[in-house]
Amino acid sequence: MAATHETSFPERNQGWFKEQLTEVNQPIRRLLEGYSNIPTSEVVSHVNNIREQGFAANPYPCIGLYRFTLLTLLDHPLYGTIVQRLKQADTSYLDVGCCFGQDLRQLVFDGVPSQHLTGLDVAQPLMELGYELFLDRHLLHSEFLVADVFLGSTQTAWKRLEERGIDVVHCSAFFHLFPLEQQIAAARQIARLLKKGGIIVGRQIGSCKPGDVPAIQEKSYSYRHDVSTFDDMWRIVGEETQTKWRVEGTLDMVGINPDSPVENEDSRRLLFTITRLQ
Repeated sequence: MAATHETSFPERNQGWFKEQLTEVNQPIRRLLEGYSNIPTSEVVSHVNNIREQGFAANPYPCIGLYRFTLLTLLDHPLYGTIVQRLKQADTSYLDVGCCFGQDLRQLVFDGVPSQHLTGLDVAQPLMELGYELFLDRHLLHSEFLVADVFLGSTQTAWKRLEERGIDVVHCSAFFHLFPLEQQIAAARQIARLLKKGGIIVGRQIGSCKPGDVPAIQEKSYSYRHDVSTFDDMWRIVGEETQTKWRVEGTLDMVGINPDSPVENEDSRRLLFTITRLQ
């Protein structure tokens, strides 16, 4: 999940803004009650309040449609393995396009040392609101970085990540925001962060008919993959970075709403794991 940019204007009447929730899903409720100690009766109003502030700062569909309440990493089939891996000493996790840092907090709730975890986004306001959502500003020891994936190591923060090396990258609802050429450019930068044997996991909107679709910015397009085209993209990245990758993925209808303004009848959830082999 990533922040929008100033040339995008997803207004409420365009379908990107859902009316206030009257209930939240159980995973985010458990996290807010168990990790943040928010009283049961206050959870819904608390989430609604943060959503209003988040949409005002960055009017992006995933904020307006409350998709930040979906703990997407928790649903990944490797989640348990990731938790155990990140509990080990000298391991590192990076959440690209972390938004409020909700998946990062779930890892902490499940016992991962917070100092092993880093969140990254282009939008400082959303990461700041994450502290307000989870009430942990003085408790969490994770690092949150503002950086642009496309600029890579020209930025001090990104260069430090490259020097450190990352074991697990979570990259959900990110690549599908961009045209294919930009996706390759972003993947090339992310590839340089991974240790050998490291993994990139996530989900995004894919398609049973891969290709360009209209993007949020007027007169622009983004590219939606199936598993085969996503594998092709990482083969290109491997050739350009002298690395080798194994791509595993599935297409399904989980969380897909064909009537949504950002989806259609060909839309699917692309759930993926990308492993650096060499």
